[in-house]
Amino acid sequence: MIPNDVSSPLAAGRYEYQCDGKPVPLAETWQLRQFGSGYEISSVREVPSLSLRISARVRIDESGGMRGLLKWCEGGDVPLALATYRCEPDNQGRSSNARYRYRRPGSPAQSFPAAEMHFFPLMRIFAGQLLTGLATAGGRGEILVPWIQDPGQRDKLFMPDVSSRRLEYLGQESVGQSIRGLVGESEEVSSEQVERYRYSGGQYENGSEYLLCDGLLREYCWVQGEKEWQVQLQDFSGQWPGAVIWGYA
Repeated sequence: MIPNDVSSPLAAGRYEYQCDGKPVPLAETWQLRQFGSGYEISSVREVPSLSLRISARVRIDESGGMRGLLKWCEGGDVPLALATYRCEPDNQGRSSNARYRYRRPGSPAQSFPAAEMHFFPLMRIFAGQLLTGLATAGGRGEILVPWIQDPGQRDKLFMPDVSSRRLEYLGQESVGQSIRGLVGESEEVSSEQVERYRYSGGQYENGSEYLLCDGLLREYCWVQGEKEWQVQLQDFSGQWPGAVIWGYA
């Protein structure tokens, strides 16, 4: 388990979901904290219509080591499904000892070897970590994602879903941004340089596009069936340390 001795937030924000241009009743918030020589990111996704809350808490140290805890809760704080991830790079920086453990409803905990895989802890704030890792690996890799595609199939929750993904760098562009202070006292609008990527493979065979700024996801767009989805960063506050947070710099 991950202990609770962490500092106050360095940065925070939320991701807003839209489908065909209309907001989706779903809340996904996140906070970044310093922890020793590394960082901790916690994020919660809530779906009120399902009384559902998915949480992820991940620590990344300066050597690229990673520890994560994920919970699936319905109507309370007791997890219906639980998963952990741990990776300590060897002396050549490879994740040869990575391991994913998960427990589904009514089943004992199971362990899954995740060596040489990129782990994605479900929440949008971790998109920067995933894409930065893929870019460092040459734009291709095996991705491990906890399965959550259908909340009704509880016997599959958090099972390891592995697929091959590809990443293509599309270039830089300028976008506007709004920033407010941590206490919400002021807001300013400025321009920032972002990097655009196309991510494909698995359920994204048609490709999805991401906008990153210093390793922080600003926007994400994809098409699912006949619907167009968009995720945007909102209510950002604090100071983002940059892509170095993900341990690849």
